[in-house]
Amino acid sequence: MAPGDKNAAEKARVGLCLDCRHARKVESDRGSNFYLCALSESGPAFLKYPPLPVIQCSGYSSRGADPEI
Repeated sequence: MAPGDKNAAEKARVGLCLDCRHARKVESDRGSNFYLCALSESGPAFLKYPPLPVIQCSGYSSRGADPEI
């Protein structure tokens, strides 16, 4: 699989959380990956661990050139 294909597959699986500045990838003790939404601390409108893929989110903000969190 080419690197671009892997990125596209991951983007399709995760959605907006993949490159959102408010999301942080968390790995469980069993090796499962989840995306924690930091905006969940500010109110109930945002789930702590949203079901993936996230295709629409009012809090989405692109990480842009920021390093992966």
